[in-house]
Amino acid sequence: MKKLIAKELSSYRANELTKGFSLLEILMVISIVSILGTAGVGYYRNFAKNVEVKNFSRSLVSDLKYARSLSTSGENSLKWGVHAVNGSDDYYELFSTPTTYADAGKSVTSTTTLPKSVSWTSPAESASKDIIFTRISGTTTADTLIINSESGNTTITATSLGVVY
Repeated sequence: MKKLIAKELSSYRANELTKGFSLLEILMVISIVSILGTAGVGYYRNFAKNVEVKNFSRSLVSDLKYARSLSTSGENSLKWGVHAVNGSDDYYELFSTPTTYADAGKSVTSTTTLPKSVSWTSPAESASKDIIFTRISGTTTADTLIINSESGNTTITATSLGVVY
């Protein structure tokens, strides 16, 4: 009888030991999860930066179109435009002016700073660029603004007819 109980007890212990995970299996699962997590974080980081660049580009295009619409409205005798600055702080300003950005009668409506992951390629370093729409017709001198990010360059174009894309 004692032998039968001992045999069943050893059989019970053997079954209990095979029900768990080995240390090797646990380490493999942890390493696979950490690899997938690292890849996911990198993907998410790039995705977030791309969204930030696209949102900024859309905002700039929207402000350019808004400046053109204000110029063509004929409600005042002012030109409207965007002044892009590539310096220690990269930003652009939406403004109105009787002639040019340098005119003492200009009025800055809003200033938008570029996100940290974005910089200007055009205008060049330590330079600025103006896109000014003429009153009533909304035409401008054809020009481009180029935004640089880790994912590449984004070009925003204003044609001589005032079309912005």
